[in-house]
Amino acid sequence: MKKRVITTIIALSFNSHLLASNDAEAIFDAKCSACHLKQKPIDKSKVVAPAAMGVMRHLKQEFPDRDKAIAFIKDYVLAPSKDKAICMPQKIKRFGLMPSQKGNITKEELEKVAGWMFDNFPNKTGTKSGAGCKANMSKKPNIKKPFLIKNKNLPHFVGLIQKNWDNPEFALDEKQKKLLSIIKKDTLQGVKKLSLEIKPLEKKIAMMSVQKEPLEKMIPLVEKVASLKANATKMHLLCIKKTQEVLTDKQLKFLTNR
Repeated sequence: MKKRVITTIIALSFNSHLLASNDAEAIFDAKCSACHLKQKPIDKSKVVAPAAMGVMRHLKQEFPDRDKAIAFIKDYVLAPSKDKAICMPQKIKRFGLMPSQKGNITKEELEKVAGWMFDNFPNKTGTKSGAGCKANMSKKPNIKKPFLIKNKNLPHFVGLIQKNWDNPEFALDEKQKKLLSIIKKDTLQGVKKLSLEIKPLEKKIAMMSVQKEPLEKMIPLVEKVASLKANATKMHLLCIKKTQEVLTDKQLKFLTNR
């Protein structure tokens, strides 16, 4: 009897989630799809706004956290501005700034739609929303490496070590694993923080260039980006140095031959 009750609760929970998802998609179809298509269109001549999958691709790069992404959508849709925009400058130049949807959609509806969009876009298959998305959504959005030096002779030890963590040929012991985990955590957190500072600055510079702003206004921002990228490069070099100190010569040779 107890097993049957638990099964019923699980089924009801699943059905409730499914109905909420369908409800959100219905709201999107009624209030958003006139401008934002779900998938990339074949005929772009009549497109009036970026497709949902493209919007969410950019959004997840900026806000990989679901709650933060939903909060951004709710704020932007009701009070859009160029300063908040996450799309490429050429998109705003082509389509213009999105008009506020105050009065067209309620906050409750927006909450549902934003959650549904985050859970279902982008997908790799180009199928109707929801289909074939789970594998894609399980991956965290990549943060572009903001290093000044991108030479193939500078190894990215974090990725190489992760791939060979339990490889018997690489033969890491527990002490090495503990030290390398600390190095990895410190490096990734530092680089991610800098990446999140760099991206909006680069976007602002691009926007200023499109809008033909004076060069003297852009140069300080360019110098700021260069400084942040220099700091990211220092972190990369420090990561290499610390990793070299933890690994044996044999292990280093193993990694550099990958």
